[in-house]
Amino acid sequence: MKRFLKILAVIAIIIVIVVGILIFVTAGDRDVARNFVLNATSGAFEEAVGVMHPELAKQFPVEEMQNMFGASQPYSEVSFSKVEASGGRTTLEGTARTEAGCESLVAFTLLGDKIISFDINPLCRE
Repeated sequence: MKRFLKILAVIAIIIVIVVGILIFVTAGDRDVARNFVLNATSGAFEEAVGVMHPELAKQFPVEEMQNMFGASQPYSEVSFSKVEASGGRTTLEGTARTEAGCESLVAFTLLGDKIISFDINPLCRE
């Protein structure tokens, strides 16, 4: 019985270490994605475009960001419930919420520290 408890304790410690490493390694990517949502929906379009990969920024210049997010409610909370990191690529999925209580699903893929894809669905409109 003691041996079984020791094995469980070792497994629990390993799980805690792995989760801690994942949280530490992806903290910057989570901040980039969170700030993108907050900036894009509060009118800071240049800052939002600034964290995109250059090729994605060509598809979504500041003018396109204004068209896409100009009439949206600003989000106040962004949280990620699914985080995957592998080979320099991070995938994040979660929710964003406005002060009025409107919620959206958010999904991001980052390569290095740049956003290479994003999805906010449905976008909460004014």
